[in-house]
Amino acid sequence: MAQTKEDLAFLKSAYARLSDAPLVAGEERFDQFYEPIYSQSAVDDPVATLSKTIELSDSQSIQLFSGFSGSGKTTELFRLKRELEKADYIVLYANALEYVNPAEPIDISDLLIVLAGAFGQAIKDRDGIDPAFESFWDRLKHFLTSTELQVSHAGLSAEAKSPLSNVVGGLKAGIDLRAELKTASSFRQDLRRILSNRLAELTGRVCKFFEDGVKALRNLYGAETQIVFIFDQLEQMRGTFETEQAVIASLDRVFSSHIDLLKVPYVHMVYTVPPWMKFVGRLAVPMRVLSTVHLWHNDAERRRNPECWEMFRSVVRRRLGKDGLMRVFGNPDGDGSIDQVIAMCGGHIRDLLRMLRDMLVRAPALPVTAEVVTAAINGARREFLPLSLEDARRLDRIATTRISGLGTNDPEEISRLSRLIDHHAVLYFTNGDDWYDVHPLLRDEIGKVLVASGEAAS
Repeated sequence: MAQTKEDLAFLKSAYARLSDAPLVAGEERFDQFYEPIYSQSAVDDPVATLSKTIELSDSQSIQLFSGFSGSGKTTELFRLKRELEKADYIVLYANALEYVNPAEPIDISDLLIVLAGAFGQAIKDRDGIDPAFESFWDRLKHFLTSTELQVSHAGLSAEAKSPLSNVVGGLKAGIDLRAELKTASSFRQDLRRILSNRLAELTGRVCKFFEDGVKALRNLYGAETQIVFIFDQLEQMRGTFETEQAVIASLDRVFSSHIDLLKVPYVHMVYTVPPWMKFVGRLAVPMRVLSTVHLWHNDAERRRNPECWEMFRSVVRRRLGKDGLMRVFGNPDGDGSIDQVIAMCGGHIRDLLRMLRDMLVRAPALPVTAEVVTAAINGARREFLPLSLEDARRLDRIATTRISGLGTNDPEEISRLSRLIDHHAVLYFTNGDDWYDVHPLLRDEIGKVLVASGEAAS
């Protein structure tokens, strides 16, 4: 039966309700659609651990948080923000991608500058403490153009002086520091070279700025007020095909060699970082990773995990409602069609929602047919293909051993595994022990690639 105008109106509404956009705690969509998966007993809740660490610390702390693409990391961070605000913390949030270029390597001086700049902007956005609270960009310009800084370089050669003159000249010409730090400009490189020799002084000025910001907030909210600063989206720093390994090496250097410089006085810092940092294992501070929901157990048969499975059925019910389930699937429970899609989503809500949306697009009429459900699943599978022989071998080992197989800190190896996890080809689980598996959409494809090359799949 052809779709009616009423069907199209319903499909448009359902399509919007199945959006995979992050849910922000406190907004209507959060209250409607948030499924408390990570606060259930079957799944570790890293947000609870982050919150508890902050509560047990005196006035400052530092933690790293990560989640694979589509894992709901930002949604969970907003949940953390809301829970802490209920406990009277002042929680400031900044998106790192507004300040850094995700395709370019980052230096510790870059990160210190953008942290202070983002902190000041977050205070201004929240409480309008401006102009009495001077921005860090203005302070940094004054520092770089000060007589003291120029004189300190007077004994350098002409070649060594030139970066300083380029920077100072640029600043006097009105260069926007925030904009320049996001580009691959020579100005940024010159600034980096200057500050590498004055890192201690830069760090001191950054800390002083944070202290002044905390003081301004405590003047408003009370002397005992606790401040939390969430610096999100750093995990999006992946680089391009040409720069990926350089970006990985730079992040490893910043968070392993300079982690002490990222501890901010009187502030509880939460940084989001790429998940591959967990594999490298050289971190001196706690790192929490938002794992994939284990819809199956870590055994040879991959037996279904009923508790987590029911959570995912609840996700669909929240999004479509009983009437929507009836219209889309022909019955109020979704019959077996929902289970088909859940079985193929790999434990990622984003993948589940995308397949459901694709079903609505493909359906010539309602309710959807078994052929439409199969077509949506096959469409999701094609996003993983083609598989290279090298990736098929790696995935086959992971499917068999349930371990990552990463035995090196080599950036090239890290980038390969990171790419497979980011694309959900490899899934990471934490229930009891850490373990890995391959996405269910790929299990048969791995064997096809290996057999076609004359090899046998494990």
